[in-house]
Amino acid sequence: MDLSKSIPLTTLAALMLGMGMGNAKADMLTECNAIASQISKSTPQNIDQITTLVTAICFQEDRGVRLQYRNKLSVPASSISQSNLNGIRPQMVTAWCTDPAQRSVLNLINIQYHYSDPTGRYIGKIDISKSDCR
Repeated sequence: MDLSKSIPLTTLAALMLGMGMGNAKADMLTECNAIASQISKSTPQNIDQITTLVTAICFQEDRGVRLQYRNKLSVPASSISQSNLNGIRPQMVTAWCTDPAQRSVLNLINIQYHYSDPTGRYIGKIDISKSDCR
């Protein structure tokens, strides 16, 4: 379920360059919303055998801006839990922290993967921020 592979590096680079031009949270939110809109134009997008990217959104947080990938899993909520998502989190953190383009974006905004079942019932989430990189 590595959604970072589904985002073209050119999109990430555009996000990085656009956000690097200003420090204001409002500017970052505006830029993030533009990129989320671009990502959402290619949805729904199959990520793996059970994961479909439904949309991407951005929102303001106390600590900055968060880009959220909303995903639907093709399995019932009873078969996957937050604990399962926590098990794949290290792989996702590694992908975001080691790829230079993705890391540049992560230095500016936080990332969240939000998961629901086929009926829309919330399953769990994975949060990634620059503080996760070591």
